[in-house]
Amino acid sequence: MSIQADYARSSLWAWPQCLLRNRLLIACVLVTVAAATYVSRLLGVPFETGTFSALMLLFTGMLPPFLLLLLVGRFLHLAFVVRPQRPIHQMMTDARRVFLDFERISLGMVALVAFMVFMGTFAYLKFAIPFVNPFSWDVTFAEWDRALHFGVDPYKIVLGLIGTPVVATGVNAAYHGWLFLMYFSVILACFSKENRATHYRYLISFVVVWFLGGNVIATLLSSAGPVYYERLGFGADFVALTETLKGYDAVGRIWALDVHEMLWEGYVAEGRARGISAMPSMHVASSVLMMLYAYTYGRWAGRIMAVFAGVIMVGSVMLAWHYAIDGYLGAAIAVLGWKLAGWMVRKDGAA
Repeated sequence: MSIQADYARSSLWAWPQCLLRNRLLIACVLVTVAAATYVSRLLGVPFETGTFSALMLLFTGMLPPFLLLLLVGRFLHLAFVVRPQRPIHQMMTDARRVFLDFERISLGMVALVAFMVFMGTFAYLKFAIPFVNPFSWDVTFAEWDRALHFGVDPYKIVLGLIGTPVVATGVNAAYHGWLFLMYFSVILACFSKENRATHYRYLISFVVVWFLGGNVIATLLSSAGPVYYERLGFGADFVALTETLKGYDAVGRIWALDVHEMLWEGYVAEGRARGISAMPSMHVASSVLMMLYAYTYGRWAGRIMAVFAGVIMVGSVMLAWHYAIDGYLGAAIAVLGWKLAGWMVRKDGAA
């Protein structure tokens, strides 16, 4: 039988099966679509997921470096751990085995499309936060922060311990690198076939944590974060922090300052707070979630991601994005979401 015929025969079997086996993920995403549709009607603002453009960006801009990283990682593992006589030949054999696995590819594609639909609904619901519930919790969270940290703003503790331009630039680089790691982890989970229940658990937990934390709780506890504290008329409590960051930027490079302004200009010009939401910190929540996922690969991977999650937690405060309690709640939501997703996957049994 030719490769083309084998592909067609396998595809006919794979697509109905992969839809069925992704039913829990699809159901979770449809819940978020329903929520976005409801909010759209409530606000009178059209809801579009932007799935096609997001997929094009993913495949043209992000997927190539992901694949290169996987190939390099596989080669290093073969060369230094497995040590076959012909590591490059073995790597190419492994690559053919993966990319010609029609079940793997179709199962992963359905999961990836569902993920991109979800990211569109998440972005829309996040945009809607100040319309549904205007920013009003910032003063409360700033006070709670001080109460939990012995009467001192957490950023002062962080700057007192590690506040230097070099450290701030490094932390900011990690904060920006978070996006790459997040997408990499999702793509890895979508297309991993061995022990699929574990990877599927990560995908389900991702949707649960981001929807409940980044949309539902973020709307109920609507806040903008320390960087916008003064601009929203809450006081000058965090002016010293933003001025310190500007001083660091004169020595090193603090890219967060540009993002601060970009988001604020969008908010002022269009009345749309795209990306402005402090409680809970989804940077921290997703980093803790990636840490839990990494532990399924091995203790070494989990420990590396635990350090990364710690850096993100520090960065969320140092870069004026979040109050410390935003990160604490984000971490708690991630752990609870991981446990809930594990229960859901076991009950569903389709992975």
